[in-house]
Amino acid sequence: MCIPFYACSNGEEALLAVVTGMALHVEIVAGIRNGLYYLHPRFRFDGEETDENPELLFLKVTGDLSPSAIARRYRRYQLERGACRSLKERAKKYPVLAEAAMGPEVRIRLAWKPVPSPVPHQTEENEPPIHVALTFQQVEELIDEFHRQKIEHAEFCLVGWNKSGHDGRFPDLFPVEPLLGGEEALCRLIRKTRDYGYLITGHANLVDSYTIAKRRRDEFMLMQKDGSKRIFGTWGGGAAYYLCPQMAHEQFALHDMPELRKLGFRGIQYYDVMTSRVPEACFDPRHPLTRKRAGEWRGKTLSLARETLGGSGSEGGLDFCIGDFDYVLYVMSAYRNPLPEIADEEFPFWFVVYHGILLYNAFCSTVNAMIKKDPARELEAWETGSRPLAYFYSRFMADGNDWMGLEDLRFDTRAQMEQCVARIRKNYERYRELAPLQFEQIHSWESPAEGIAEVVYENGNRFLVNKTGRVWNGLLPYSYRLESASPSPGKTGKQCSMEKIG
Repeated sequence: MCIPFYACSNGEEALLAVVTGMALHVEIVAGIRNGLYYLHPRFRFDGEETDENPELLFLKVTGDLSPSAIARRYRRYQLERGACRSLKERAKKYPVLAEAAMGPEVRIRLAWKPVPSPVPHQTEENEPPIHVALTFQQVEELIDEFHRQKIEHAEFCLVGWNKSGHDGRFPDLFPVEPLLGGEEALCRLIRKTRDYGYLITGHANLVDSYTIAKRRRDEFMLMQKDGSKRIFGTWGGGAAYYLCPQMAHEQFALHDMPELRKLGFRGIQYYDVMTSRVPEACFDPRHPLTRKRAGEWRGKTLSLARETLGGSGSEGGLDFCIGDFDYVLYVMSAYRNPLPEIADEEFPFWFVVYHGILLYNAFCSTVNAMIKKDPARELEAWETGSRPLAYFYSRFMADGNDWMGLEDLRFDTRAQMEQCVARIRKNYERYRELAPLQFEQIHSWESPAEGIAEVVYENGNRFLVNKTGRVWNGLLPYSYRLESASPSPGKTGKQCSMEKIG
């Protein structure tokens, strides 16, 4: 569960149930028995010891019983107890956050090995070849083009700058991959990027560990109850062994963060996987952790990244350490998932709760929304309050399992690169009007008709989206309109249409 609560209403009042104890062990059960709905939490211990009890906090909601009101009540609970602070408030201390909110996140995958790896347990002797998509020098050309096309605000995240490329030898980062130009070329790229006024960081990972890593030690691994090591998939570096979150922080994060700052990185530092998967217990008697404690250590790592480099981000929207990070790569996989038979509709609770608290891209399907053939993808990004995410070489899987979509940004030729930046530029022009809303919370989200969304912000601004092929109340097909809380006389707001990309 991204957010550990559930609610029910009888039409006169609603009850919001917040899971406050063992929230990382809970799942929600819903069904119908004898014509009545039932809804309750189920706590799974899975044989684990725990230092907390299952606990629920019940909050009554009266008056407005809409899903938006339920979401606002949970947001209020999170803010009042200090679990998180608004983006507007945090940006006063961490100016990187205000800078990042004004432009797109641009991720650039530089180099990688085959994924899934044909060699699950790699050594220096059997390591598969590294594919180089872009060198640091070529990224300089890309940055120059952003500046030439007058994209004033952007944050660049280099994916695969480290030894052996993306997922190459984690937890090892250094030396900087020589095939890309090495450390001197990386530092030159960072200086140029910052001279233009852009933010720049490097993708890192402190969840996975590969056998080829020189810093890998068995005693740093997460141990399962039966004494085995936990493996999560086979990626570029081979079989990905989970690191114990405490060991990851103490043995690697404390050392690596100052080194990243020395390179010149400044921005929202990205650590993969941290908030996309529920933290797991570690049964190693040298550093045992419950799920809750494992989550706290992940939060410490993300908080350290913020203090060291200006901000921190990760992959998913789990809120167990919501106060420790600032950006989500994608909150969930897709919009309008197939619903179970018991469900009538889907409601975007997460976005109503956390918009104005976190920066984020909503879905895997809204990565590279500016080049997607379906114009609804870009509209879904705006509807959910997303910060634009452009990803060069998002497709890299050898088995074709490209979960971010088939449309991709590439730099195979200079002309191709210039066209890609032009698409980002057009998207950026639309976003400039919407960027100030990143610092506002959402008051309500409604769907007055199929394919139509109405999002009202706490400052009174009203955002209308038409994702259909027909006109609705004067709103053109595949278009949106932002209406100010205090519009000029006779004006209803700017209307902007999305065009289909061939």
